[in-house]
Amino acid sequence: MACSAMRNPLLKNPTIRHYAAAAAAQCAPCGASNADVKVLGNKITVAAFDNASPLTQVSIIFKAGPRNETYETQGISHLLRICAGLTTNRSSTFAVTRNIQQLGGELTAIGDRESISYTLKITRDNLATALNFLEDVATRQVFKPWEVSDETPRFRHEVSNVPETVRLVELIYKAAYREGLGYSLFSPKRQIGKINSETLSHFVANHYTGPRCAVVGSGICLNEIESFATGLSISSQEGCNPISKYMGGEIRKERNSELASVALAVEGTGLKNAKDAITFAVLQKAVGDGPKVKWGSCNTPLYKALCSTKQDLFAAVSFNASHSDTGLFGIIISAPADSASALVKAGADFLKSPNISDCDVARGKAALKVSVLSVGDNPALLHESIGQQALFFGSVLSPGAIAAEIDKITTADVQKAACQVANGKLSMASIGNLSNVPYLQQL
Repeated sequence: MACSAMRNPLLKNPTIRHYAAAAAAQCAPCGASNADVKVLGNKITVAAFDNASPLTQVSIIFKAGPRNETYETQGISHLLRICAGLTTNRSSTFAVTRNIQQLGGELTAIGDRESISYTLKITRDNLATALNFLEDVATRQVFKPWEVSDETPRFRHEVSNVPETVRLVELIYKAAYREGLGYSLFSPKRQIGKINSETLSHFVANHYTGPRCAVVGSGICLNEIESFATGLSISSQEGCNPISKYMGGEIRKERNSELASVALAVEGTGLKNAKDAITFAVLQKAVGDGPKVKWGSCNTPLYKALCSTKQDLFAAVSFNASHSDTGLFGIIISAPADSASALVKAGADFLKSPNISDCDVARGKAALKVSVLSVGDNPALLHESIGQQALFFGSVLSPGAIAAEIDKITTADVQKAACQVANGKLSMASIGNLSNVPYLQQL
């Protein structure tokens, strides 16, 4: 059984969720996508995309992530990913692992800040048998205390080996939101060994419900997915996501390092307003999200602003993450500790007055369209995109339809978003050698 604790929205292809789902929220005309979508009597949303592939992917996705945790239950979504594949009420750990292995399949648990998904990938001829084990892993957990405690070494290992760049992203979320979306994808070390089987069962009972669930398949017809989802043994009780209010602030983490890495961010936009979400996505590409030529340099507005400091060694990238009700927009800078001060001040000045031209907007739209359309050529990304759209909006748009929405964005729209960034309250997170990193109040 595989677990991915690294699906951070800032570090993965953003079209998987944030732009695709945004477009689906605005308009989903009949026939706009090859995916079929339906809401069942048990309130589960099902979606299927039959592309005649010899491989089939089926996911059971729930609206259950770190934003649904409390202070006392922080880390529970991380532990749930690790516990995928433990004994269920009708299959042992050995039975799940052995049968999936013998069928040649792959079963993974993947989480982000707002959802957790259990995905089965297998050949079509072995699908019927393997679906029983997907159902067991996702909906029939029993969390035997001795099995949960046996996962503690792995839990501790994952918590202790989070890469510094990923840790920085977690810190900027904590500084910006504090609670809700501010809770990390990774458990705090103090929670290791503190989350018991009863707590896990209670979290699953409250959040693994029909209205908070989507069952999605690619390489399979809707009737098969519908039949499978109808038989899932989960309740139909309603639920709601806690509101995450943007607060703003600063968090600093000292490390023994030659580098200083700093994230600066303001509140962006959520997925409720599709046009605004796509506009911020274009703005990110226009600002500059890294070199596009291997070993090459950049000529984007962000790089120009930072190069004005005359510092030669640095890396910088803009980021944008839109969640269901709010979002973050900002930049990340990494540089030798001695040059961090000038670069961070230049980055903050850029966020306060971003200068975006028509040429930058045209380049940003083109880059975003390439990113979105690339999803159609990647079965795994396309499957995940369909799943997230179905879960959060109950409708699905194809990459081509999303690209058409990008074309409608104007320079005026992007400049309006840039003004919102300029007027936003700044959040800051830093990690590494911070001897020359200015404090937020100094910016």
